[in-house]
Amino acid sequence: MSCCGETRTAAMTERHRMRVRYGGGRPVIVRGPVTGSDYRFSGTERVQLVDPRDAAAIMRNRMFRIEGVVELPAS
Repeated sequence: MSCCGETRTAAMTERHRMRVRYGGGRPVIVRGPVTGSDYRFSGTERVQLVDPRDAAAIMRNRMFRIEGVVELPAS
């Protein structure tokens, strides 16, 4: 329980991904600058799960926005 109006936030782990939405019209492939992963966005695949380390750089382009955070199941 938090005290004095403080809120608790959990640390991000390697299992977390950012839900990133593409607002453009043409299909694009964005290479993550940290992980080197390719993220494919198109009119039918507008939302992709992106590694948080890559999301910071992708968000510099106004065609993308973060919609939330997802924790992947433990493998």
